[in-house]
Amino acid sequence: MILKFYKAQKAHGLLFIIIGFIATIISLLLVINVNNVFSKGITLPLFIIGILQVSFGVNTFKNTPIHLLLVQEFVKENIASMANIEIPFIHKEILFQKKVINIFLFLIALAVLFLFVFNNTLFLQGIGMGLFIQSLIVITANYFAAQRSQIYLKWLNDYYN
Repeated sequence: MILKFYKAQKAHGLLFIIIGFIATIISLLLVINVNNVFSKGITLPLFIIGILQVSFGVNTFKNTPIHLLLVQEFVKENIASMANIEIPFIHKEILFQKKVINIFLFLIALAVLFLFVFNNTLFLQGIGMGLFIQSLIVITANYFAAQRSQIYLKWLNDYYN
C-alpha cells in the first residue's frame, strides 16, 4: 500500500507538470496568435496558474521518491515511527489538499463574478473563463489526491496503530 500510494503521488506530480505545461503553452500561443481582448484575459490565469502547476508538480515529482525511501526506512528500522511520523505527515498533506481546494473554490466564485457581473468587459470575462478552467482542473486533481490520502491514512491507522 505504501508503494502504491507514493507511485500515485508521483504520477499526480507528473500530471500537474503536464497540465501546467500545456496551460502555459496555450497561453503563450494565444498571446502570439490571437488578437482579441477576451483571449488576452484568458491568458493571464492560464499562464500564472500553469506556472504554479508546473512548480508544484516538479516539487511533488522530485520529492516523492525521497519521501518513499524515508518511509521504507521507517518500516525497516523502527515501525513505531510510522505512527509518529508518517501518520502526522499524511494528516498535514490532507489539510493542505483541502486548503488548496478551498482556495480554488474561491477562485471559481471569483471567476463566476468576472463572467457574469462584468459581462460588458471582455478582458475580465476572459480572466473569469481562464480562472474557471484552471480552478476546475486543480480542484478535480486535488479532490482525487485527498481521497487517495484518506485511504492511505485509514490503512496506516489500521495497520500501524
